[in-house]
Amino acid sequence: MITHDRFGALRLAQFLPDAKIAELENWEFMYHVWLGEAVGFSEWLRLENDPGVLRSLAIDFTDFPEQAAAEVLRRIELPVQRGMNLGELREILGEPVNELRLPKVKDRVTYEFVVSDAARYDVRCTVRNEGGLTYVVVMAPLPKGRG
Repeated sequence: MITHDRFGALRLAQFLPDAKIAELENWEFMYHVWLGEAVGFSEWLRLENDPGVLRSLAIDFTDFPEQAAAEVLRRIELPVQRGMNLGELREILGEPVNELRLPKVKDRVTYEFVVSDAARYDVRCTVRNEGGLTYVVVMAPLPKGRG
């Protein structure tokens, strides 16, 4: 995957220049406060106390344009795509370090992977029983404590 510096410079508007992008402020996630950009459930987040650096991006494949999603994943050098199953993800990302199953949501599982190529990232992939990979979150390491 790309270096943290290159990842940090990315913005959602680069990939969806004509989209109605919602600006996020005072967004709480992972024990930090964020600001960022969103289109539907696809969120690109920067720490409020370090607003120039992208730390997290999420792509909801159900409403993110397919070509734009492919370009984002190519740019960050993450060779996954919509519809992949767990076996295919394991071949690329290795074994998941955790899995999250919500009792009331039985049609999908979120798998957490740690990718450590040139740079370390936490990658969360939500895989539906039918339809495969539907949501992916890529996070650079965060500072310890509350932001």
